[in-house]
Amino acid sequence: MHARLVLLGLLAAGCSTGATAPPATDTGPLGASAGLYRLPYADGISVKVFDDFNSHRAIGRIDFFATGDKRPFSVVAAASGRIAAIQDTYTEQQSGRAAKDCRNNYVWIEHPNGEWSNYAHLATSSVTGLAGLKVGDSVKAGQFIGHEAAVGCAMLDHVHFEIARPVPSVAIDEGGFLTDNANSQRERHPRFCTVEGDFVRKDSVYIAGPCR
Repeated sequence: MHARLVLLGLLAAGCSTGATAPPATDTGPLGASAGLYRLPYADGISVKVFDDFNSHRAIGRIDFFATGDKRPFSVVAAASGRIAAIQDTYTEQQSGRAAKDCRNNYVWIEHPNGEWSNYAHLATSSVTGLAGLKVGDSVKAGQFIGHEAAVGCAMLDHVHFEIARPVPSVAIDEGGFLTDNANSQRERHPRFCTVEGDFVRKDSVYIAGPCR
């Protein structure tokens, strides 16, 4: 099924700073995010950074995975906004394929500041089924949007997360990838409200929680 896209109005939302790991420095081609976001997991979940904004290839994305035994791990909206695109019908793990051949499950959320957040590799039907979401729905920061999984091009269960300022007219293509994103020019370095210095670091562990 192709992604369903809509360009929607905006909702107000906000967060403030908190604590836990040393700051990163390189904020990427477009700099740091305008918004301040929560870690995209339910409160209390321990989250490790597999690749950060700088170590990820292509640069500009973050791979998180939850640690512990309480599976499945719940993924939540990093900030309030509206659901802009959903794909959660795929079932296959496809590690090793080229990005253009990947069939990833994902959710894109449009935020009031003009940035969009992406949550990829989610479990089949966990967005439309378990979370009961559809394109156009409003969501609040911390609201359940699906379960962590490894659907699509993924070596292990995790959440591929990114913040971007997309092209207004056609934000993503049918595979869920940002358009006009050569050299990661659409990506923004996500600032997180409960992370000291705002930026997560590769191999660091954080506890997900709300912005205060």
